Amino acid sequence: MTLFLRSYLITLGLIFASGGVGAVLLDWSEKLSLGWFGGIIAVAIAVLGFALLLVGMFGSPVRVDVWADRASIHEGSILVAVIALPLFLLMRLFIHANNRPSPSLPITEIRGKRAARRQKRRQ
Repeated sequence: MTLFLRSYLITLGLIFASGGVGAVLLDWSEKLSLGWFGGIIAVAIAVLGFALLLVGMFGSPVRVDVWADRASIHEGSILVAVIALPLFLLMRLFIHANNRPSPSLPITEIRGKRAARRQKRRQ
């Protein structure tokens, strides 16, 4: 579950960071007029996004669980969860790649290892 929470925080952080940085860049190019208070809000949103991104990438499992719990209070968080699903599937592919048997192993060895794991689970 922690892996999905990490992908959720990374996705939410990217949304906030890109929105905040985009608003600041539009303000600096004078295509959008935010004023000083709007600029402060945009920078705060970008900093929040980068904080979510960093916690999602490097935080401990307990911290990730707490931050994801706090960030998913609203019903709209289901949309972010749906957007985070492809990132979760991609991360799961790389995280669990070490647990897969090597394709060069003979099928009898692979079956023997699977049987041993099943035997451990039954005990």
